[in-house]
Amino acid sequence: MAGSTPLSWLTLKGLACAYRYRGPGSDHFDGKQFYNVPASHHLSRSDFKKWRKERKGNTPQWTWQSLPQSSWRPSAAPSADEIQVTFVNHSTFLLQFDGLNVLTDPVWSNRVSPFSFAGPKRFHAPGIALDELPRIDAIWLSHNHYDHCDVWALREIARRFPDVHLYTGLGNARLCKDAGISKVTELDWWQSADLGGRKLHFVPARHWGARSLWDKRRTLWGGFVFESSAGAVYFAGDTGFGEFFSEIGERYGPMTLSLLPIGAFRPEWFMHPVHMGPDEALQAHRMVQSKHSVACHFGCFALADDAQFEPQQQLEQAVASAGLDDESFRVPQAGRTVTYHQNQ
Repeated sequence: MAGSTPLSWLTLKGLACAYRYRGPGSDHFDGKQFYNVPASHHLSRSDFKKWRKERKGNTPQWTWQSLPQSSWRPSAAPSADEIQVTFVNHSTFLLQFDGLNVLTDPVWSNRVSPFSFAGPKRFHAPGIALDELPRIDAIWLSHNHYDHCDVWALREIARRFPDVHLYTGLGNARLCKDAGISKVTELDWWQSADLGGRKLHFVPARHWGARSLWDKRRTLWGGFVFESSAGAVYFAGDTGFGEFFSEIGERYGPMTLSLLPIGAFRPEWFMHPVHMGPDEALQAHRMVQSKHSVACHFGCFALADDAQFEPQQQLEQAVASAGLDDESFRVPQAGRTVTYHQNQ
């Protein structure tokens, strides 16, 4: 593991001007900035100041969590009707299907920040060490926030696997190429690309993108749906709740597997536009017609006012209250591989 490369504010401002999308307008791009559809409340500096004032002295305390002694070991390659999922941390998964090894939002740094000495730090080790990774064929990068786009990790992955192909939203290619990823495909919402002879779709999310104070919403955010031989796999990325889940389900469902965020949802008045909580994640699970879902965006970085185990516990309670079994919507363990079958 390593920290982010230290940057000055001047450097950040310069990069902000370079890493932004330029192209024709659309229903979610006005020529300069991207927007959620339908429009959502944009969190302002005054909102942020209010949140900081309210949480002063009331922030839940997190403690370091050691992973189980048994370390991750690669499994046999999945068969044609199987999807193997290994949780690394936060929103990082190793997905294995159709002879492909895919990473979602790879993060291995000690902090998710432009600075190595400040910013959210991790509270458990990655479930898989970088040196343990199998060959990586593709990366699905949902957006450019530091807790999802770890440039140091991208450099290390590019060094180990120079043929890796990264898929992401509009405007993120230059940042990823500067990190050493030579093959990058940018996609707009509802656009598709080929991955291993099958379709990969980039779908809407309710969020935003930025790497600094000067580039808010200048690059696009979203999720991915992959049409694997074992059925559709949906990675929601980072998102608030919205009716777009129903449209995703109608277009591409039912999903064999969905990866849905549950954490960084408190206080809800502040986080609701961009982060959904466990109860909403369970609604999203139903709306995308998912046979199985796995939680993410919890337990590794303290990004909001959730208690350390609150999202996980609340999801388990919601799943039980809905009369579903643990296999329907799982809270994963870092470093553990779970296999899902199309007809399971």
